[in-house]
Amino acid sequence: MNIKLTNSAIIIFIAVKCFSQENAIEIKGEILSFNKKVSDVHIINLSNGIGTISGDNGEFEINVSLNDILLISSIQYNRQKINITKSILTSKKIKINLIPSVNILDEVVIHGLSGNLTVDIRKVPKDNTPKMNFKFNKNDIYKVSLGNTFSSNKPPSVEHMVNPITMNGVGTGASFPNYAYEAQKKLKKELNLKKETPLKIITTLGEDFFINELKIAKDSIHHFLTYCETRNVIQKYNQNKLLELIKILQEESKSYHAIKNQ
Repeated sequence: MNIKLTNSAIIIFIAVKCFSQENAIEIKGEILSFNKKVSDVHIINLSNGIGTISGDNGEFEINVSLNDILLISSIQYNRQKINITKSILTSKKIKINLIPSVNILDEVVIHGLSGNLTVDIRKVPKDNTPKMNFKFNKNDIYKVSLGNTFSSNKPPSVEHMVNPITMNGVGTGASFPNYAYEAQKKLKKELNLKKETPLKIITTLGEDFFINELKIAKDSIHHFLTYCETRNVIQKYNQNKLLELIKILQEESKSYHAIKNQ
């Protein structure tokens, strides 16, 4: 009896979903930012996983149903989620205004400042960069003998100019890049991306997309994203290739379910 009820529930769910898709309405939209038309913006219907990209004039067309969620995404603008209302379906038009994203550069923060410039200036980190110690006395200029320094028969020796041991008064030798530090820094950045990006993907696409569209249980979403890592989902997200990302997730969800049901 329980099996029959379960099968009936599945049939009803599929019928409702098909009915919803059949009753989808095509709407026309326009993407703007401060009255300027914006192209190459991803518009994704998270309710069915279908998306499109705005053209050169910022316009797009997409099929939607009532209460569908549209994700508007561009690497240069803040992402937006828009709920499809009755008024949007009635007018069959939508205008979306984007806000440019602001990239905040790394900055040095000095703590414990008092507000008194005389006192606070002493707390500013010292510049430890080696200084070039070129010091000349006015009288030394006249001691230089051109005849002794340069000769028409012998090229000038430049060893004292490039050898850090013989560079009297010229500071330290050349500074070479620390490749081990750079490699460690790059690895740390990659690990942070690998740790933080899955949560960003879930936040961007929404749990409903994974649960309703991909049929992934809520407590299995992180596991599923880990399963998809071989398809470069983290790189796709960070490159704002959301349409490609969603296609990969849809494809991998089928094999994921097949493996779990074995």
